[in-house]
Amino acid sequence: MKSNKGKDDFSRLLINDSLLPDIFLVRYAQELSKNALLVYLWLNMTGKHDSFDENTIKKFKIIPDDEIEKTLAELMAASLINRKDKTYSFDDIKAREVGEYIEAVKARGNDPELTSVMSDEKERKILADSISSTFYQGELPYIFYRLIDKCLYEYKFDGRVCYKLFEEGYEQSVHRSLQQMEKMALSWYEKGYTDIKSLEKQLEINKRTKKLIKLTGSLMRKRLNGLDIERVTAWAEDLDATEELVTLAFKENEFRSNLTLKNVGDTLTKWHDQGIRSAEEAARLSEEEHQENKRKATRRKANAGSVWRTGEEAGIGNAGSEESSEKKTSEDVKSEEVNIPDDILDMFGDPDEDD
Repeated sequence: MKSNKGKDDFSRLLINDSLLPDIFLVRYAQELSKNALLVYLWLNMTGKHDSFDENTIKKFKIIPDDEIEKTLAELMAASLINRKDKTYSFDDIKAREVGEYIEAVKARGNDPELTSVMSDEKERKILADSISSTFYQGELPYIFYRLIDKCLYEYKFDGRVCYKLFEEGYEQSVHRSLQQMEKMALSWYEKGYTDIKSLEKQLEINKRTKKLIKLTGSLMRKRLNGLDIERVTAWAEDLDATEELVTLAFKENEFRSNLTLKNVGDTLTKWHDQGIRSAEEAARLSEEEHQENKRKATRRKANAGSVWRTGEEAGIGNAGSEESSEKKTSEDVKSEEVNIPDDILDMFGDPDEDD
């Protein structure tokens, strides 16, 4: 008789599968803290969807007790759970998403300006399929179809701008975070980047700004703070500064004992105001200014030399002669005063004869 021991041991293993809607992974999971994600998954696994409280989580012993209240508050703020008195329950995120989608469709249908866009569903499908195959391995989550609709119908993005949104998200590794993607789309909409021309210009500035921040940090030999980054961003956005221009501007200020970004910015501003747009033009202007400064210094030296005159030119030589003459006359007078005539000395006789 065969033993059922192995089968009995296997039957004692409890193996369950917890089914989570895709929308949770795409819209919510990536933005939750570790504690909030752990609690939500644990509640889902144990089937505590409809009713649980703080004591339920305490019994799990999966997070510190003093973190429970904060964690539940985070889940409520994310609209994942609801609270009634001291009891909590899961919110139906799938039903809410369907409801929001229906409302969005109704809103588009009531807007006469969107009729032409709505009639071209084929173009929308081609765009969505392209985004799916390029950035999501052919598996575009439903929630991102909603984002595409929002970009096309609410923000009125050009189709190429919509595609560029997902391309930029992919390059920044945020294309799977709905919140990050929605945040980027809203930013573009608020700044007016709805057509490809204005968008590409701004994206070029953004890339140049990143390069300038890295370059400036290297030249300053420090990590740039918030104010520094704002200055460098202004160089790219307002002064059309390039890496070559910034490098040259630093060299122009090397003579300073305490070089600051303001000094560099002042140099870049001067060049920009004079229509300088390339490092070659800036270098040529700098050389011209250097030569002009040398000429000015030479003229100042020449002018300073013409002020000085010789002693005779200044009348100092004659004055010296007169003074010398006066001095000589005085000495002659003094000499005459001590030169006693011989006949006067004879009146006193010869001292040797008395002896």
